[in-house]
Amino acid sequence: MRRQLRIGLGACSLLALPLGLLPVVFRLLPPGDTSQGAVWLLLGLAPYPVLLATGAWYIRRAERNEGDVTGR
Repeated sequence: MRRQLRIGLGACSLLALPLGLLPVVFRLLPPGDTSQGAVWLLLGLAPYPVLLATGAWYIRRAERNEGDVTGR
């Protein structure tokens, strides 16, 4: 249980760091039409690879933990 909790907290922190920095990136962009497109690009494309990679990492670790407990 402790390992699973540690993995869950690690996954949350892996998601919170890059996604939490998005507002800072938006604040640093210069105002104008080109930054509007960059905002939509960041919102529409940037989170998904981070979410997929973190989810794949979490599932791999959870299955490894389950295998350790059940002896598989």
